[in-house]
Amino acid sequence: MKLPPPALATLLLLYLVPFGWCEVETEPIPGKGTWVDSRLDRFPDEKPVRVTVWFEEQFLGDGEGFLRRAREFDVLGRSELREKAIAALKSASDSAQEQASPALNPMLEAGVITDLEFHWIVNGFSCSTTPKELEKLKDLPGVRTIFLSGPVRGALPEPNYETLPPQKKQASPFDPETKDPLWYVKKLKVDRVWKELGVTGKGVLNVIHDGNFVISDWISESIYWNPDEPRDGEDSDGNGLIDDVNGFNFIAQTGNMTRQPMVEGRGNPSILHGHQCVAIICGRGGPGREVQPGLAPDSQWAGVIAMQNIEAAVEWAIEHGADTYSMSFSRPNLGEYRSHWRKIAEHGAFCGVHFVSGAGNFAQSESIPVQMRIPEDIPLAVLAAAGVQRDLTRTPFSSQGPVEWMTHHYRDGRVDKPEVCAFNARIPLLLPNEEKPTRVANGNSFAGPMYCGTIALMLSANPELKPWETRQIIIDTATDIAEEGFDFQTGHGLINAFEAVRLALESKKK
Repeated sequence: MKLPPPALATLLLLYLVPFGWCEVETEPIPGKGTWVDSRLDRFPDEKPVRVTVWFEEQFLGDGEGFLRRAREFDVLGRSELREKAIAALKSASDSAQEQASPALNPMLEAGVITDLEFHWIVNGFSCSTTPKELEKLKDLPGVRTIFLSGPVRGALPEPNYETLPPQKKQASPFDPETKDPLWYVKKLKVDRVWKELGVTGKGVLNVIHDGNFVISDWISESIYWNPDEPRDGEDSDGNGLIDDVNGFNFIAQTGNMTRQPMVEGRGNPSILHGHQCVAIICGRGGPGREVQPGLAPDSQWAGVIAMQNIEAAVEWAIEHGADTYSMSFSRPNLGEYRSHWRKIAEHGAFCGVHFVSGAGNFAQSESIPVQMRIPEDIPLAVLAAAGVQRDLTRTPFSSQGPVEWMTHHYRDGRVDKPEVCAFNARIPLLLPNEEKPTRVANGNSFAGPMYCGTIALMLSANPELKPWETRQIIIDTATDIAEEGFDFQTGHGLINAFEAVRLALESKKK
């Protein structure tokens, strides 16, 4: 069958999509044979290690597939593309597991591999093994790539079924006229979004990936409640997790996300890190509180705690309809394993998730191009914000680009980063038991949530915006504050939430 010329193919696609025709399929990793991470050669044959394996069929087969497939599915809205991408990813995973299990199961029974975990966000699995057993993994049907993903993790703690999230509270109506927005809210023109455009974040779920969540009245009204999971000590929704009501701690296997409570009278910024990130994205003033900290107060948030379990956390977010995924952390020295994190974010973007991060705090301790690292150095699929001070001067510790991608799978070379900037210095610190902030905190951990909150407003205005479309609107509307045009310290400029949301509304009408 002769393929139609490109112009005619495009016309056919535009004609057939409204009638439900648009195949979203996987594609194979190009080439032949199995690639093995060279870092595995450094370990003695009997040394236990953790590896991550890719099967041949992936949603993005090669390292250049992101933009190519974004153009391919340009005619689909975010919700339809999400549905079809998830189906394609899960189908590929089911098929690969069925093909490999007859050989994998005996290896598992013999102890050749342990702690086996399949994942669908990138078609493959993770397990613990030793370098001398790698040949057996290479011989598995469909295996194409084997990464060193880290040391063998310790035994997981027994699941803690005694969860301590708050009781469900009815959110009070948000009235922008009754609360005083914190200074960064005004600087990003978010108060104008509420008052002039009437957009406050309704309908958006933000998943925040952090290490600890202290729950307070600043953030409890906007917390997500899993409609299929009552707090009853059971896996009511059948996903293998007990009481994942407001999120999940994948490290301790519990729905209790408070790993370390705040000691009364001590506002430790590290303990309040997750709380602060949530408050910036969708915190609310609440009764008795005079100020408004969150950019998208009518959106919701859920928390995940994970690191070696990144696949499970992202899969949970996608399956619960996450619109954004905020990551205020950095992972250095991952070597080739960076490719796995990038593939997770790229596949997740096609599942409708906007991954967001700060640029990092390493300008004074690391050289370029490694001041920005995983996840903020991922091109296109992770949206990274550098930091500036209140007077718009660059914060000395804020990481800058460019970054470099020269792994086996990704060969981009130099990549321009960050996209934009927000505020990361002397940010009002929200203490759980105080009615207004009296202390401040610093860090690019807070610039990322400002980017995330802006995206939440945009998606509330136009839920069908895909991550690469949202990214471009924010870039196009940013206010240039440094040297003319793009620069490696502030990207394309300071986020202008009002103009970004206004364009999001306009794009919805077209």
